[in-house]
Amino acid sequence: MKNSTFRPLGIFLAAATIFGALIATPSCKFGHTSLQVLQPADVTLPAHIQKFVLADRTRPEKGNGQQALNILEGILTGEGIFQDKWASEDCLEGLRQKLTMTPRFTVTVAAMDTALKGTGRRQTKPPLAWDVVKKLVGGDTTTALVVLEAFDSNTNLFNEVVQTTQRGPDGANIQVPEYRAHGKIQVYTVWRVYDLKTKTIVDQFTQESWQQYDGSGRTLAEAESRLPSRSDMTSRAGVHAGQQYGHRISPQYIWVAREYYRKGSPELKTAARYAKYSNWKLASDVWNKGAQSSDPKAARRASYNMALAAEVAGDLDLAIQWAERAAQMGDRRAPVYLQKLQQRKWEAEKLKQQMDGKK
Repeated sequence: MKNSTFRPLGIFLAAATIFGALIATPSCKFGHTSLQVLQPADVTLPAHIQKFVLADRTRPEKGNGQQALNILEGILTGEGIFQDKWASEDCLEGLRQKLTMTPRFTVTVAAMDTALKGTGRRQTKPPLAWDVVKKLVGGDTTTALVVLEAFDSNTNLFNEVVQTTQRGPDGANIQVPEYRAHGKIQVYTVWRVYDLKTKTIVDQFTQESWQQYDGSGRTLAEAESRLPSRSDMTSRAGVHAGQQYGHRISPQYIWVAREYYRKGSPELKTAARYAKYSNWKLASDVWNKGAQSSDPKAARRASYNMALAAEVAGDLDLAIQWAERAAQMGDRRAPVYLQKLQQRKWEAEKLKQQMDGKK
């Protein structure tokens, strides 16, 4: 850089105020804020894909013994007979919900009477024939078919007793047993994304996810009563698994936590009041001046804060420059923040590639 005063953030900061949300911690020397950013999908799908149709292929065919195996499995594991069937529907709904939140694609769900037949278990069938894919997407080569090919869940219930310290009637500390009940749900899914235009499967992914629910009480029965039912836990875990896959194939908005210095000079305190109410323009004006301070600590902290102001404004290159400056001045938090900014820049380039196909 040619000098220590960077270009002003101007209009970008004025527009960015809607993204700041303060989490107040008045006793700390740091202020905390959350920024909403668009995160790229894990996989980049072909640019011609504009829409998704979702379909469920987890129902077993009749007359081949698979339904009897599923019922037997439900009895032996203590799960509901149709628990996985309902949870797979919840899984597809979780995916649908997540895909409605992406700015990149639109989504619909195949009609229930077109539900595809699979094994009903962890095993998958060979990929669908392309004439079936064509029918489900209505012959539209800009629409990809996303199929839940397999779904299976397992529920593990367990408990423990721990000693907790409480104050007794006479004011002395006493040890009291506390019962804790836990329900851990494992969900196994297999997904395929069919691209009719190229007649290729552009993503095939096996996914395992877990969720745990906890309850506590003075007795084991009380602790267990505070757990959701098995079916409810499995349903929630199914929705969660679908949402996870939505992050894999579509850009999604997420919230990221950031911090800034509130103390170290009168100017930092003044700017912190502006940042508290997301007035990043006024805050950055003060921080920019503070970065030229003859006080090394004040200049270092103001430089770090300017990196945040630039990130809020969407100028990642400038944010990286400020973070590098703060690191060179000896700020211990700046290297970690710099890594986050560099990761965001890499993601922004990947996101641009993914969003370029949007029509």
